[in-house]
Amino acid sequence: MKTNHPHKKVIESVDNLSVLVTILYNSKIAYVKKNLSIHLHKREISLLSDIQKHTKPHHKKVRIAKYQEIDKESKHFQLHQEIFLKRYKKLEKKDIIKLEYECDNGLPYDMTFTQKGLSILDEISNLEKEWNELVMDDVDGDIIPLLQKITINAMDISYNIQKETKNIY
Repeated sequence: MKTNHPHKKVIESVDNLSVLVTILYNSKIAYVKKNLSIHLHKREISLLSDIQKHTKPHHKKVRIAKYQEIDKESKHFQLHQEIFLKRYKKLEKKDIIKLEYECDNGLPYDMTFTQKGLSILDEISNLEKEWNELVMDDVDGDIIPLLQKITINAMDISYNIQKETKNIY
């Protein structure tokens, strides 16, 4: 994929991994957003990914454990819950998720994907694969193993920070 983008030379001189990763992520989201069969905002697309992760059994157990430690009467928690519920309600209005307010698992609220939501997740996955093929079109060599190593190093950093934070509180 050849382009005469005005920032091509600038990008070729960038040696900051964070900047490059951000450009890649923004490009992927723009591609998905443009080609998705339903109008979703950038934040809604990434929120769907978060919801998908949080509905997995292991992550749900972690969420339940975290909610058991939280003071649910605190203003901070109330604000946090209000902000997230507002975002989730927008997805519910579009019939992508179903919110549950009467949870017996220890969560103040939970959500599940509707059939339409599952279909949209599949569509997003396919669009991400298309985007991946487009950006890798004229790349020589397999950079995936290198990116996997970088990602593992990055995950180690965040995992260790999470462990430290948990021990503080």
